[in-house]
Amino acid sequence: MAATTSVEIDKALLERLRARHPGPADRELIEDAAKIHLGMTALRETQAATALGEEEAVELGVRAVHESRRGAA
Repeated sequence: MAATTSVEIDKALLERLRARHPGPADRELIEDAAKIHLGMTALRETQAATALGEEEAVELGVRAVHESRRGAA
């Protein structure tokens, strides 16, 4: 298991996450949101740095999200 750290999060924001995604534990919700953010950032950076079209950039972003998930396992 990867090393962990404690964080504080806005209670209302966490409640909104729970409402949209009932079931998963809070930790999983927050980690998934962070992974999605990283993937979207990779997508924007790749698109800005290359002449890739949107479809190609999305594919690279999806790969980045999958790689981050494999790294957490």
